[in-house]
Amino acid sequence: MSTSTNQIHAAQTITTATRHVLPNGMVTLIQRNPSSPTISVRGELQVGAVHESPEQNGLAVFTAAALIRGAGNRNFQEIVTATESVGASVNAGGGMNASGFAGRALAEDLPLILELLADMLIRPTFPEVELERLRSQILMGLRESEQEPRTQASRAARMLLFPAEHPYSRLSSGTQASVEALTRDDLVQFHKGYHPSTAAISIVGDVEPTAVIALLEQFFGTWAASNPAAKFVFPNANQIDGIQRRDIAMPGKSQSDVIWAVQGLTRMSPDYYAASIANMILGRIGMGGRLGENIREQQGLAYYCGSSLDADVGAGPWAALAGVNPANVERAVAAIVHEVGRFAADGPTDEELSDARDFMTGSTVLGLETNDGIAGTLLGIERYGLGLDYISRYPSIIRSISAEQIVDVARRYLSTEHYVIAVAGPAE
Repeated sequence: MSTSTNQIHAAQTITTATRHVLPNGMVTLIQRNPSSPTISVRGELQVGAVHESPEQNGLAVFTAAALIRGAGNRNFQEIVTATESVGASVNAGGGMNASGFAGRALAEDLPLILELLADMLIRPTFPEVELERLRSQILMGLRESEQEPRTQASRAARMLLFPAEHPYSRLSSGTQASVEALTRDDLVQFHKGYHPSTAAISIVGDVEPTAVIALLEQFFGTWAASNPAAKFVFPNANQIDGIQRRDIAMPGKSQSDVIWAVQGLTRMSPDYYAASIANMILGRIGMGGRLGENIREQQGLAYYCGSSLDADVGAGPWAALAGVNPANVERAVAAIVHEVGRFAADGPTDEELSDARDFMTGSTVLGLETNDGIAGTLLGIERYGLGLDYISRYPSIIRSISAEQIVDVARRYLSTEHYVIAVAGPAE
């Protein structure tokens, strides 16, 4: 099957989806896939770490993880038993901008999955004993991650890029101290911000949309939150003046992690597609794009090297990352700045632009080969208001972005004069 035929087929798996809004405002997206005996359920609420205070860092993650620990009339073990007995699963998790939930099962067990997810979202019990067990697991994970140079460098870079009152100045996972201080009442209060009007759920598999809508009405239709839907307005970010740098000494480590970063853009920005292609060429495609090819492969300065663009409802960092031998830190920093500057000055080659376009359109098709991939794509389309014809439009959007547009975006965002550098690793 040719690439164009694959793209047409992929587009059809989205454009034929059924979108239905429950009376309480919850959006439902249903795609029938008769070739699969299983169903995938993906959902999210627009409530996340952006809605917690700096002192309660980690609250969104803790709350979402606790949903499965007891809900409705079932305790944690009964939820596990109910799913495992039919080879199914349910889970939930919190993030920076939203909290997600999911389930997988045979199509015939969809009613059970929806019942469990509805209990978790609407009627969690937050039992003290289970919360303490969960807290111990979260703290163990934090202790391990905080020993990683990359985590410490990421935390430092965010603190340099954003003011303390900005949620992006922190990691959504929280710190050991902040998670230790959270109480059951904190979780209960945060959960009151879960609102059906900010919720979306997508269901993909061998199901009939009309039957699924009836089930959703049964399990989620009576959901009426006691509080208004949470609102959030991002504060202004710091204007980076010159080069801001922070070094974190981590004795006993054999590797240093380097993060170069500037403030990026939102997913809704008109610059988004040009920036996405620029980021793909700069540090994603192949072995890490230009950064990986020149700094890792040719100069041998890094164990890994690449870039990331954190574009969501808020404008997160646009960053270059590298893991290096501590003796090569300064050379690696200089090499990153050089490559970023060269890209902003010259832009992509014709070959780089062609490869990036092919990769991005092709990977979109690959992401729609499973029920879970389709469900996730439907959620993203809903989150950003892209329309169910988005997949069919996506190739033309990507191929319409010119080298001149990429150069313009790179020059406006990827400054070699105003940026932050964070380095975490062994002390000199």
